[in-house]
Amino acid sequence: MKKLLLGLLISAAGSFGANAQIFWKICNQDSKTESYLLGTHHLAPLSMLDSISGFADAMAKVEAVAGEIDMADMLRQAPALAGHMLAPADSALTSVLSAAGLDSLGMAMSKYMGPQFNAAQLAPLKPAAVTTQIALLESLSAMGPEQAQAIAQGKQLDSEVQDRAIAAGKTVIAFETADEQMSLLMGAPISEQAQQLMKAIEQSLDGTSSKNAIRLTEAYLSQNLDAIAELMLNSESSPKELDRLIYNRNKNWATKLTSEILPSKSVLIAVGAGHLPGEQGLIELLRNAGYTVSPVK
Repeated sequence: MKKLLLGLLISAAGSFGANAQIFWKICNQDSKTESYLLGTHHLAPLSMLDSISGFADAMAKVEAVAGEIDMADMLRQAPALAGHMLAPADSALTSVLSAAGLDSLGMAMSKYMGPQFNAAQLAPLKPAAVTTQIALLESLSAMGPEQAQAIAQGKQLDSEVQDRAIAAGKTVIAFETADEQMSLLMGAPISEQAQQLMKAIEQSLDGTSSKNAIRLTEAYLSQNLDAIAELMLNSESSPKELDRLIYNRNKNWATKLTSEILPSKSVLIAVGAGHLPGEQGLIELLRNAGYTVSPVK
């Protein structure tokens, strides 16, 4: 259970004419400094950073990096944060899912965990934590065994960006605390979480989620933000869920960036690629605030 919770924590800490680009330069006409915006895939190979044109030069130039959370702090707090994933005593999976639902969950998980897997093993977890576990397994299957091993060791792309920054003597800025992020990701009503879980199980069993995971992996590894945006638009996430997990957070982050961070220092921002595209994405929010945001070539 400890390894499962750690894997869930790591995967949860990571959703339009974007010129097929995941790395952007941010300029303010009132400042001579340049900042940068990188869209990450939380489960992508660490070597991906070395294939992004201009990334190494940008890292050398900036004073700080900014991310969704401080990844090192998240790992330090892992035992306490795991509590966010545990269901209330009256809301165990065996209580909120039907017998047929539990059977379907077992079939979905057995694709990755082996034929002897029993869904009752996940009973202590909130439905949202189980949904995250299914997504993690689908994504890691698309990425391959080497990346699965890296994730098991607590390494992922966002933490690698922050580790490189720290090694170079730069500071790390977090938009959210790890506790805030876990409350957000695991805080929806249990009934809504159960509905989302059943949808995830259905899509896992019919192969939809596996195909989407492969498409997302291919889109990210080819640095194609247009394709990532299309997958987001075609997802079955509700407007309420997109507001809670993507758009409201984008607005909060853009406010912090434009009022506190960008006016005072050069920074490399590394957040999930799903936060970049669209009218409510970080690229347009920064442009609307008067910044020039352009692809790094």
